[in-house]
Amino acid sequence: MQERDETEAEERLRLMNSLPRKRVESTETIGIIASKFKANYHLSVADAWIAALAKERNAILVHKDPEFEQVETEINVLKLPYKVNSSNE
Repeated sequence: MQERDETEAEERLRLMNSLPRKRVESTETIGIIASKFKANYHLSVADAWIAALAKERNAILVHKDPEFEQVETEINVLKLPYKVNSSNE
């Protein structure tokens, strides 16, 4: 909504809700992995948990956040194109 409008946001939410997804509860193991990511890298708490879940599940973390580049040696990542900052052009 910040970049477009409410209609676009609602459409994107509808599209995301059409994708299969699974709720994952936190575990002690994920918490330990997340705490290590948080201690060793400049990640937000939320990003540390996301990375920890990817590591614990041996999943591919699909992102477009440069913060995750720090953990590429520890987890499988797929970088999407980063947003171009028009103020730098």
